[in-house]
Amino acid sequence: MHGFDLHPHLRQTGYTCAPFSGNMVTSIARLTTVEGFARVTDDLDFAPNNNQSEDIATAVALEHFARYGYDETRLDTIAQESAISKRMIHYYFGDKQGLYVRALQLAIKLLRPLPQAMELDSTVPVDAVVKVVEAIVDQMASHPMAVRMVVLENLFGHANMKNATPLADQSSIVLQLDKILMLGQDSGAFRPGVSALDVYAIISSMSMFRVTNPATFANLYATDLRSEDNTAGMKRLVVDAVLSFLTSNMQPHGAMSYLVQENHADRDSSIYDES
Repeated sequence: MHGFDLHPHLRQTGYTCAPFSGNMVTSIARLTTVEGFARVTDDLDFAPNNNQSEDIATAVALEHFARYGYDETRLDTIAQESAISKRMIHYYFGDKQGLYVRALQLAIKLLRPLPQAMELDSTVPVDAVVKVVEAIVDQMASHPMAVRMVVLENLFGHANMKNATPLADQSSIVLQLDKILMLGQDSGAFRPGVSALDVYAIISSMSMFRVTNPATFANLYATDLRSEDNTAGMKRLVVDAVLSFLTSNMQPHGAMSYLVQENHADRDSSIYDES
């Protein structure tokens, strides 16, 4: 067993930890940069000395589900690396499915930039959109395991997200993009017929690409998408793609948005049932 040297940010809040296994420390460290662990505390009500084991188990589970997939992830291993019993895993989460959903919620929330990262310090539409795009790209680049888990869920659907109520509130991203688009469209800087969801679809798909395709790009094109230079290059590519899309002279397509949003009202909420 090894002591876990907490980041000063956590020590200042009064957060304390029991000794953890080396593997668990590695798992938590991958998820928890200064901003990352702060995000865990903010999004999971991770208060000092309150449900530490439950939240740590969620973070460890995210690492395992993202790295090994749902079927190959073992509750025994998560319990061991979280320094809690398997019985407590069942107490906190009910079963493996419950733990998976909680880890998925954490993954989604980790991909949402902190509000201050998206605060606008310019009323110039181009400057504003650059800041928000860069904040989203940086957030996804900082949490590759969260990206992996979201991608795996979209491929295999263990949480049945399509038919469930939203797992997290991502409205801050859409609202900020929508505010910028209205500013740009009203001033004539951006073309009409583009919604916040359209823009976010471009940002998220391109940002996730560097996490989902490094092996093929390295093998086929001798390009390491995860290198420092190419991480910065991908960010510039996303920014330029969004700006080009918003400022192009394309003919209007006759709609307010490329994408059509559905209503969540009739979705099944069974994955939240605590049975």
